[in-house]
Amino acid sequence: MGIMKARIIWFPHLLTSITHDKLEDQIPWKEEHLEDVRKYMKQDGLLFPGVVFKNEIHCGHYRFRVATELGFDGIDVYKANSYEHVLKLTKFSELCYKHYKDIKKLGYM
Repeated sequence: MGIMKARIIWFPHLLTSITHDKLEDQIPWKEEHLEDVRKYMKQDGLLFPGVVFKNEIHCGHYRFRVATELGFDGIDVYKANSYEHVLKLTKFSELCYKHYKDIKKLGYM
């Protein structure tokens, strides 16, 4: 089906995609969070890219899993160039997700 494209991209020069999550079998999935991600991705698609460093997902495992459940081959991600960059992009993504949930609760989306 192709790559699930992010709808909101803040750093286009960092954008790439990933089609494999080599840590998928090592993650203790939290079902409640997985259901939340499924719900919002079915409603709104992939809003924000994940974060990768050295071809490994550091932020976006849940989004990747849901995208593959929906039939996509992978997702848009930001390619970090250091572990410090990973932390900054991950913090930014977490903040975006928090604001997204707040806006949804208020009924603005």
